[in-house]
Amino acid sequence: MKILILEDEDEKFEVIRTYISNVIPDFDLRREKNWLDYTRAISNTRFDLILLDLLVPRSPRDSTIEDHLESLVSTTRDYDSQSFSTPAIVLTRQSLDSGDFVHDLNKVDINVIPFNDRDDWKEALKVKILAAQPRRKFDFAIICALEKEMAAYEHLVDSWGTLRTLSGLVCREVRIGAFRGVIVRAHRMGLVAAAVVATMTLEKFEPRLICMSGICGGVPGEGEIYDLLVTQICHQHDAGKWSSAGFKSEHYDIQLDVDVHNKLIELCSSPTIDAILNDGLNPTKSEFPEGVERISCKIHSEAATSSGSAVIAEEGKTTTLATGQRKLVGFEMEIYSVYEAARHSLHKPVFFAAKCVVDDGGVNKGDKFHRIGCLISAKFVVKAVGSGLANLRSGRKNS
Repeated sequence: MKILILEDEDEKFEVIRTYISNVIPDFDLRREKNWLDYTRAISNTRFDLILLDLLVPRSPRDSTIEDHLESLVSTTRDYDSQSFSTPAIVLTRQSLDSGDFVHDLNKVDINVIPFNDRDDWKEALKVKILAAQPRRKFDFAIICALEKEMAAYEHLVDSWGTLRTLSGLVCREVRIGAFRGVIVRAHRMGLVAAAVVATMTLEKFEPRLICMSGICGGVPGEGEIYDLLVTQICHQHDAGKWSSAGFKSEHYDIQLDVDVHNKLIELCSSPTIDAILNDGLNPTKSEFPEGVERISCKIHSEAATSSGSAVIAEEGKTTTLATGQRKLVGFEMEIYSVYEAARHSLHKPVFFAAKCVVDDGGVNKGDKFHRIGCLISAKFVVKAVGSGLANLRSGRKNS
């Protein structure tokens, strides 16, 4: 956030600067001490917020203190200025009873806040600072339903930010190669939570790419433990109608964009991808599936998966899900909502999902395969983002 302060008093400036740092951790502050330098600053630079005093010197060479109220509007709201539409706040010790100037300034989005030693100006300033924060934009956003899914990225990305709340979302800012992104954690598992967090992420951060990683279940005989499912088509298996005859499903599905699908197939076919996914897993004895002596990851580059809000823990239930879905490989609880949110977004981002099989909804249901599953999924997503997948958006039409 870029903030300009016009203030010639060092003590007052320091009080304001300190308070701003308590409200927002990241900001770029520029200070000017006279009216001439202030006019040059707003003319040449686009600021997000302007804070100013009216009783300041005329120029660097003329220390005469003047009241610049009469020229405030014409200067600050000059259409040729880079900051002509920037919210501005006058922090002044002057009496507010002198004429109608407060009312006139409010009409052009210049607010007046009385500055005093009682600190009652702080709350009013805080509201304006938070309201003026620019919308943060990222190249990519990764949605995770579990903390362990997010944590898998810590040693895979090029920069790892602190966990914090941005625009109402719990997330970490990260960097993968030249791309800036954010990993967002949903507040719980399930389609509803995923829909909410994906929609908010798309609205607040406008990423060119949104994806989901993590762990999922596999259909026995189709998706085995540690298989990576890159979801080409996603169904919703719990939509439909209950009646005396039982549950009759309603068929909903979403497919990947053709260009994205083709790019992911190329990535999955890379001669180095297997080594990348299997490197550094360091499995313990308990993390080997029964009867397996060496962990390997089979990639399903055109997987059909199914989403639903209920956890599947009944052996044989996955067979019921696969009925009518000849190529169904896996099941989980969120991908459908992420795809649907992306499909309806005004910004038309690239979207995909890659999850690793860690159970079959029956005898192998448990947590012992989660760590490696989260790592395999995160490794693939890092590779996909780093390959420039977000750049495919430039060839798509917004609607």
